[in-house]
Amino acid sequence: MHKNLGISFLLRQAGKGVYDVYMTTSQRIFQTAKAQFESGGLAGLSLRSVARTVGVTPMAIYRHYPGKDALLEALMRDGLAVWENRVGAITARDPLEWLEELCDEFLAFALTDPRGYEAAFLLPASGARRYPEDFAAGRSPVMSMVYKRIEQARAAGRIGEAPAAEIGLAVAALAQGLVSLYRADRFSGESQFRAAYLTATRHCLRSFLKNSPP
Repeated sequence: MHKNLGISFLLRQAGKGVYDVYMTTSQRIFQTAKAQFESGGLAGLSLRSVARTVGVTPMAIYRHYPGKDALLEALMRDGLAVWENRVGAITARDPLEWLEELCDEFLAFALTDPRGYEAAFLLPASGARRYPEDFAAGRSPVMSMVYKRIEQARAAGRIGEAPAAEIGLAVAALAQGLVSLYRADRFSGESQFRAAYLTATRHCLRSFLKNSPP
């Protein structure tokens, strides 16, 4: 026991957590970059600072990540994985209710995990998915789920003839646009933003319903 306590003490003195020793260098680089990003955003992410914290030279990082863009790619994929897990937890069976809950979950993600949201949707990573080809090819698990629900609603005679890709883009663009306005402080407060977001996204979804009013 005393030996283990001594090891823990030495690791803390060295600025490392007890479990850091079990991480590969690549994992430590990523976790350090993620911590810096969560603390200071993209502007707070520096390869030199990451290297210094990990205890390697800046050049050594390139053995694991070819450059900053590769780290941004890893952060983006991590953010998308968080988003995909949140969407996977939606339990609504009705396709239109599922789409409404998806919009609600997008709002919750943006407000409760702003850095995760930023990583998933706003980082300038070269490997970010692009409309329309990546979505048509099924490279976005979430958008594939969206298309599936739209087609289910269409098969039940509840949605008109607009292509699923167009409906998905309209809803996604509206939701992300409203979040961007909020992040830019264009709403007087969070409650006003929430109300506007919920009203707008519901109107958008209902505009595609069969026999919806013009």
